[in-house]
Amino acid sequence: MGNIILTSDDFGLSKIYNREILLALQSGLLTSVSIMVNNHLTRQEQQVLSLKLLAQEKNISLGLHLEIGANEKDIMQMCHNQWNKFTDILGLQPDYIDIHKDHLFKHYYDVIADFCVEKQVAFRKYKETTVKLKAPDDMFIASTKSLDTIEERLKVIKSNETLEMIFHLGMYDEDVVSSLNKERAEDRKKLEWAHQVINRLGLKIMSYNQLK
Repeated sequence: MGNIILTSDDFGLSKIYNREILLALQSGLLTSVSIMVNNHLTRQEQQVLSLKLLAQEKNISLGLHLEIGANEKDIMQMCHNQWNKFTDILGLQPDYIDIHKDHLFKHYYDVIADFCVEKQVAFRKYKETTVKLKAPDDMFIASTKSLDTIEERLKVIKSNETLEMIFHLGMYDEDVVSSLNKERAEDRKKLEWAHQVINRLGLKIMSYNQLK
């Protein structure tokens, strides 16, 4: 039986995005949330509290969604700084780590993987990573895919494979610069569609907390 982790990225980027992620959690649609700590999270206290309560109630994994600047010099120190912000704001440690706009930072994957090994947490599956560590077997960004493509990927999941399927939930927020701003509302429909296919195929839904 294949295993599916259902993640939404970008919690903390916008209160509007946060609201939609929390609604999906309340509906049992997500098993994982990736959190951005550098900008607005300290001004979103009530939503952070709701996230923590839902994570505890529903065994949701909470990840650190690393934000890497264009002129970042010391990646390991950056990881430590954002890790510490996460623990200060949420009062707990991340269950895993991944990267915001990851395709721009492939040359840093192994450094960040080394940090994950140091902290004994999982890392999102990036095929370019050469460090051995805990990670899903594959990842699939559903936000940019059609419903048919999502279904086709789920149909070919292998027995005992763990696939992380990544969404970017939200509604349009005029105050946020995001390449997926207008598309975020569609991700709720894609997530619901994924659940229908998962149930039909008899796949197992899990969180990062259950990775071995």
